[in-house]
Amino acid sequence: MIRVYCDFDGTVCPEDIGEQLFRTFVGDQAQDIVDTLLRGEINAQEWLRRECEAIPSLDRKTFDAFVDGHAVDPQFPAFVRFAEERGMAVTVVSDGLDAYVERVLAAAGLQRIPFFANAAHFVRRGSRDRVEVSFPYTDAECDRCGNCKRNHLLTRSADDDIIVYVGDGYSDRCPVRFADVVFARRELIKYCQEQNITYRPFRGFGEVRTRLQALLERASVRPRREAVMARREVFAQG
Repeated sequence: MIRVYCDFDGTVCPEDIGEQLFRTFVGDQAQDIVDTLLRGEINAQEWLRRECEAIPSLDRKTFDAFVDGHAVDPQFPAFVRFAEERGMAVTVVSDGLDAYVERVLAAAGLQRIPFFANAAHFVRRGSRDRVEVSFPYTDAECDRCGNCKRNHLLTRSADDDIIVYVGDGYSDRCPVRFADVVFARRELIKYCQEQNITYRPFRGFGEVRTRLQALLERASVRPRREAVMARREVFAQG
């Protein structure tokens, strides 16, 4: 079976909703926190905690109104239909917040797609409406990301499945090592080049669909040796 895993921010949704959320409600301090993450001084979990804590006040109604200004890639619904018609399973994996991932997918009529993300909690603390975050999908041995995408790939895929991954950034670096077919753009392209990971560039899901269809017609969707070995190594250690 072919299983397709898609990043959300910057991929399924062309814009990074999480980044824009914090820029809008935190201001200039949001970039300072991001820079701390990029310098390796904090991990993604601490980055999300700090960003949420820096928001002065944000209730669910205001949050939802902000999220409603964003949408999935216009070609993503057609890509999902293309995949489903061919028996492929599509899953969204995000290191952002579940509250906006769920809302944007539902607005596109794609609430049937399974997704995994960090959990947002809307609470009242004194006189402030707060957004707090928890991490139900962390890895016991690696704390680099809040939501361990690699683990979803491994636990939801059988040994003989072909794993296709579509992504664009920081949290996609780990899972592409375990994927047989990689579609990459933006920062992920540079990482794949540095790590000698075979990838196919894309600008949107229309291109992903076209290129994947061409691979299927040529019977070129097959296991990538390095990815198979990486998956086996993880299971051997476990």
